[in-house]
Amino acid sequence: MKNLKAILFEDSVLKLGLILITISAGLFFIEGSGLFELTEGTAFGTFCFNYSASLAFFFVVIYKGFRRLHYWVLLLVLWFISAFALNLSTPVFNTSVTWLSVVICISTIAIISSVFIHELSSRMKHVLVFFLGIAFLLFIYYSVYLTSMYLIGIFAAIALGLSLHVFVPMGLAIATFLTIRKAVRDSKSLKMALGAGLFVPIIACCIFIWQWKSINNQVNLAINHNTLSEGKLPTWVVISQNIPKNAIAQRIIKAGVVYKTANLSDSWFWGNWNKASFDEPMQHDPFIVIASLFGGDLNLNEEERIKILEAMYDSRHQAQERLWSGDKLKTANVITNVKIFPEYRLAYTEKTMTVHNTENRGIRVWLGKQEAIYTFHVPEGSVVSSLSLWIDGKEQKSRLTTKAKADSAYQQIVGVEQHDPSVIHWQEGNTVTARIFPCTPEENRKFRVGITSPLLKQGDMLTYESSYFDGPSPDGATEAVQVSFSKKPAGLIMPNFDEISEGVYTADRPYQPDERIAFKAPPLANAPFTFAGKGYQLKEYMPQTTSFNPESIYLDLNASWTNNELDELWPAIKTKKVYYYDGKLETLTEENRENVYSRMRKLNFSMFPVNEIKHPESSLLLTKCAETSPNLHDLDESEFGKALTSYLPNAKPLQLYNIGTNLTPYLKALKEMRVFTYNEGDVATLQNRLAKHEFSRSQEDSTHVVLAQSGLVIEQTADTLKIGNAPDHLLRLFAYNDIMKKVGPHYFDKTYVQPDIIEEANEAFIASPVSSLIVLETQKDYERFGIDENKNSLQNASAKSSGAVPEPGEWLLILVVIAVINFLVYRNKHVQPEL
Repeated sequence: MKNLKAILFEDSVLKLGLILITISAGLFFIEGSGLFELTEGTAFGTFCFNYSASLAFFFVVIYKGFRRLHYWVLLLVLWFISAFALNLSTPVFNTSVTWLSVVICISTIAIISSVFIHELSSRMKHVLVFFLGIAFLLFIYYSVYLTSMYLIGIFAAIALGLSLHVFVPMGLAIATFLTIRKAVRDSKSLKMALGAGLFVPIIACCIFIWQWKSINNQVNLAINHNTLSEGKLPTWVVISQNIPKNAIAQRIIKAGVVYKTANLSDSWFWGNWNKASFDEPMQHDPFIVIASLFGGDLNLNEEERIKILEAMYDSRHQAQERLWSGDKLKTANVITNVKIFPEYRLAYTEKTMTVHNTENRGIRVWLGKQEAIYTFHVPEGSVVSSLSLWIDGKEQKSRLTTKAKADSAYQQIVGVEQHDPSVIHWQEGNTVTARIFPCTPEENRKFRVGITSPLLKQGDMLTYESSYFDGPSPDGATEAVQVSFSKKPAGLIMPNFDEISEGVYTADRPYQPDERIAFKAPPLANAPFTFAGKGYQLKEYMPQTTSFNPESIYLDLNASWTNNELDELWPAIKTKKVYYYDGKLETLTEENRENVYSRMRKLNFSMFPVNEIKHPESSLLLTKCAETSPNLHDLDESEFGKALTSYLPNAKPLQLYNIGTNLTPYLKALKEMRVFTYNEGDVATLQNRLAKHEFSRSQEDSTHVVLAQSGLVIEQTADTLKIGNAPDHLLRLFAYNDIMKKVGPHYFDKTYVQPDIIEEANEAFIASPVSSLIVLETQKDYERFGIDENKNSLQNASAKSSGAVPEPGEWLLILVVIAVINFLVYRNKHVQPEL
């Protein structure tokens, strides 16, 4: 340490270089980390400081030590920092992946430390030389990567020399080579350390190229086998089932969509770095660039890659169609207002979101407009029942219309006219999407979504589960939560909340997506909700069984099954006809069971064609599921989808037993559409049911909806004389589930968009496959798109609503009764009895 201090004290040029590097690196970190929102002028000013520092030090080096290598090392490091600072100010190439950023930092520190290599201990010299080997390969890679820019860099140098930044990696590669050669010249052990530093990255890259080729081979095999077997599933589905599901495979599939690839027919440097088809910034990963050059192109187009990412890695939010970018948006604030009705086993949640546009660089307003897209994941059976958008500081509530009208209006206003709308569309898999436009740097946008949800009943406990969202990042967002109960329940479990009044709890905290509140289940309320000549009342759901002895067993095999589960189950089903699906239905026997399982366990998920079950009324489908798969709508134009289109309108009852609780989006959608009678449990419970011939019996019809997860039956009655204070959410939940029953048989042919179903959605004011919620800026906007004000409707739900309100006819009946009572009272008081 004393020697280092003496060197710095004696060498003023060295000390100046280190000071300038420290300041430049600090400014770059502040700008690049996003700790502060910098204007365009400030950001460019930061680069100007970095560049000016490197220019000033250049003249110092020329004047004071032209022949001293370590001065040039510090100068090149300053230029290296300046190059990355310029990219932050004026993005012209892709951002680095995390591991590359770490390697860049380590390599830069290593080349700076090489200035003092003779002052280090033997052990530290070996460590430093190891990292210098890695740094040398990094600088060589960048030198080659930027070759397409060298000619431009020379001719554009007249513009203050900014383009000369492209030559900095080459200079660093030369400086690193000279430093290494001098350091290891007389030391065999240092040469071994250098060899390790060169060997490790090369081996890692070779392994990645091998995996790239392996994935490529599996993709081609899946394509060939699907073609030969004339498979009904789209090729990308078969690929999703068969390729490994891991981080490396995900990166390989994202190559060209999210990660830059080597395209020899185009400029590596300029490439397509702003992808609009997938909401993830284009990134630079050297392994992917090199593998795409030497490993061959994947036989997949961009659309197929995105479909695979959706099916395997739940990337549907990133693949949403976007009319405008949203890369500068973040969720700044969340206000969550929850009203729980324990006696009705339901809750209403309002999330008021503030969207902030971080683009603050003095550019014109229209360039700063962005579109916020949120995907809300809601508990099973939940439905969106309100939407508000703040326009000019005032809350504007939504209207409900058909999905087609809402989409047409939004596309026209956002894509062409560019002023205020917001829309919510129903999506498969217990999700909805909300779109808000425009989000500008001038003001935050505020919107509110209301979600009606059934509570989860487990034993004698009820649990409220919050909705969470994908969208503009909530990192750093604050959340204010208020939870109120219609009646305070017993056994309440909700830590970190303060009770501010009876049954009202609050919490102020950083945003957290998961919220679970548990309490004892009180007796069900028997008060109904009445509206439009009908009543809606709750009943306890008592699971009923029917005698069912399946003649045929269909196994939906995939990687979720374990060998032990199949071995444990086999004695109970081997006396029956047992089938599995591998492109077509095949018989499972004692002889082929192990081979079949070893083959089917490679499937990431399965897509069992329920339409191919010949006698569903006497068959049992056994499944165990992962949480990912294609959605139903992904199969629209496929042979698989066409077969389901023909099957669903006349589908016969089918018993399904799920080993576990997870369902793929495919089966989840079929369950919501009541394509089968659902059972779940473990293998032991299944064996017991098979032995007793007892399986669930459907208890739903046109006037009854079952919410099994809540232990509820919602009954629709014609009795409206009972006036209760039940929440209107009973009607909303009944209508949503009833609509899903009606939609199911015609989901693929789209003939489910019928006036009676649209009217049912309008009455309940809910987002569904046939209806969407939309907010437009003016009354004229509503009129020109034919979106009328909703009549005979519950309108937007509200946390303030307390229960049912008598209808006009009921008010008239009440007034007549009151008038008769008053008349009789008046008559008794004023008419004297005869003597």
